[in-house]
Amino acid sequence: MQFNSFEYIYFFIAVFCITYLLNFRQWYRLRNLYLLVSSYFFYAQLQFWFVGLLAYITIVTFWGGSIIYKAQQKRGKAKKELWITILLTLSNLLFFKYAYMANSSIVLPVGLSFFTFQALTYTIDIYRKKIAPDSFLNVALFIAFFPTLLSGPIERARNILPLLKCSFPISTNNVQIGIQLFIWGVFKKIVIADRLAVFVNEIYYSPSSYSGSTLALAAIFYSFQIYADFSGYADMAIGSARMLGINVMQNFKFPYFAGTIKEFWRRWHISLTSWFTEYVYISLGGNRVSKARWIFNISSVFLLSGIWHGATESFVIWGAMHAVLYLIEHYWGCKQSNILYTIYVFVMVSVAWVFFRIPDFTQACYVIQQIFTNITSPIYWGSSSFSTALTTLLLIIFLIKEWHMYKQKRSYNYVEYLLIILGICLFGVKSSQFVYFQF
Repeated sequence: MQFNSFEYIYFFIAVFCITYLLNFRQWYRLRNLYLLVSSYFFYAQLQFWFVGLLAYITIVTFWGGSIIYKAQQKRGKAKKELWITILLTLSNLLFFKYAYMANSSIVLPVGLSFFTFQALTYTIDIYRKKIAPDSFLNVALFIAFFPTLLSGPIERARNILPLLKCSFPISTNNVQIGIQLFIWGVFKKIVIADRLAVFVNEIYYSPSSYSGSTLALAAIFYSFQIYADFSGYADMAIGSARMLGINVMQNFKFPYFAGTIKEFWRRWHISLTSWFTEYVYISLGGNRVSKARWIFNISSVFLLSGIWHGATESFVIWGAMHAVLYLIEHYWGCKQSNILYTIYVFVMVSVAWVFFRIPDFTQACYVIQQIFTNITSPIYWGSSSFSTALTTLLLIIFLIKEWHMYKQKRSYNYVEYLLIILGICLFGVKSSQFVYFQF
């Protein structure tokens, strides 16, 4: 069951109506139980056995939080208990990530990376004394909450758990904002991302068959494809939660308008970037260390981000490239945003995306080499030039709308959203799985 399907819409309407009826403070446990069962039902539609992993993570998280808290109360420290909990929590993720890379016939559970990292915020925050242990029901719902379950945003326990103990602010305003966010997310996915994917998949299926200019166009298209795909999912997730009265953190803030590499990472996949910053970078000492150690800390975060996406050489290279770009910018790069540097940032990010998209390192290097040495060759416009031209036009319209939203903040105009719905009906294509489901 994907967000951009009628099955999900029917499912969500049922969940919304019953949640609304149960949304009284004295009934919050019953409401939370209903949402938990609904979330497990939602996840079971993908693969029934996936719910076993979700239950395992939940039990380890709840148990780990309890023993960490008790150890701190008893002897003032619980580092051993923390590390045992972290290792048990990460065990499934490490097994399936590496087993999947070694044997592609193994099914990688959808959302495993996301709800594993979300679960870790509960135990680590208890260890850091930012929160106290909560009920099993609330912890289970926090980890399994269906809007954020499959691909985030990766929320923090301290942000969500307090909301589960009172009535949700299900208001007309929240419902309207949620619907509009959801519609915009659907547009991003099936009108922009999935249309771009048609051209990108054709070219990257056999990169050696195409010229440098065609590969460059595919690289640009993929940059926007992955953004529209992932941010479209985030908008649908945030919109679904918002309709239920829960504010989930923003995951994207127009990253391709960023003026520096550092700013790009403040705008791209914010929930994961901030997770690594809070739970890895700061734990390593942050910037309150020597220059050499700071370089190590920054590099570790980017390399771990690459490994989080997948245990292949290409993902490690992708993370390493961003580390190098970040460090070069810090010591020698542009300190203030300008249009030329913004273009440079987009080009460098797009080059790095090639390694993200193509798992074979040698083939990815070939694509980069062709882009920079054979860029003046004629462009192949795909098996349907008209379709590619239409996709390009829709992409330009999308970017104009994004620029308007970036400059004017987020605006909600009913006429615009009626046109967006019309665009979905006229130009939407058969949807594929979300890109980040593979992580």
